[in-house]
Amino acid sequence: WKARLKREQDEQIIREVRRQRMARLQARATALDSPLKVDISDVEKVARNASDTGQNPTAATNNASDLYAAAMKSGIMGENLDPNAQASKEDFFNQDIKDVGYLPNRVVPQMSVYELKRGSVIPATLITGLNSDLPGRITAQVSQNVYDSATGYRLLIPQGAKLFGRYDSKVSFGQERVLVVWTDLIFPNGSTLQIGGMAGTDAEGYGGFKDKVDRHLWRTWSSAALIALIGTGIDMSMPESSTLATQDTASDAVRRNFAESFGRVAEQTISKNLNVQPTIRIRPGYKFNVLVDQDIIFPSAYRDN
Repeated sequence: WKARLKREQDEQIIREVRRQRMARLQARATALDSPLKVDISDVEKVARNASDTGQNPTAATNNASDLYAAAMKSGIMGENLDPNAQASKEDFFNQDIKDVGYLPNRVVPQMSVYELKRGSVIPATLITGLNSDLPGRITAQVSQNVYDSATGYRLLIPQGAKLFGRYDSKVSFGQERVLVVWTDLIFPNGSTLQIGGMAGTDAEGYGGFKDKVDRHLWRTWSSAALIALIGTGIDMSMPESSTLATQDTASDAVRRNFAESFGRVAEQTISKNLNVQPTIRIRPGYKFNVLVDQDIIFPSAYRDN
């Protein structure tokens, strides 16, 4: 009876040790696949000591099972952890928020009553057209009176003042807007104010100008059709004997070399037509706004004298 009881105890210990080893192997495999590092050395040491002494194998098995569950959770959840980058968005939103304290900047008093603050807009209408094939200069005319930012009663920029600026001709594939900056403001009385490079926006406040876009699709499609027709004509002009190496004649070699050379030239032509940038055209009369990005101080209210 004692021998039978001893044998049953030994079998139970062996089963526990086998279960513990299987859980340890599964935990190790999952930890290796997990994007998070899981240290299982301590659990392995405890399990090894328990198996050597034959005492309390259940505790080591439970630890290994807990480790396996944690590794599975980290491996499964780690793959889909924050797929929309919400944490980085929250960090961006809260990066300027301090725990406790005051803003480092103080309120700057108004330096003049004839001041146009940043964030103001100058409504205008385009006089000259714009074509993005080449860079160039453009002019526009202020379409509404612009008053000071504090009271809105003092006239600073009258209707009819001229704007002088430039536009960017670097247009990438798929682009529909052209960048425009304004550098000079010319008043009707002849005075001039250099405004740096203030950006032009459309009537709704979107950056850049958008009107007509020519993607040159007809040129691309016609070139592709022309290449296809040329290739078909060359194939049809080749004699049947050119398909057999033993019957290749001098005339066949000339025709073949001509076809290969012509095909390379045609390929280069079609590739150039595919790389043509779109052309953006802004017609005269286009209504837009100049976004004031720096405070402007005028000497006084505008007077036409």
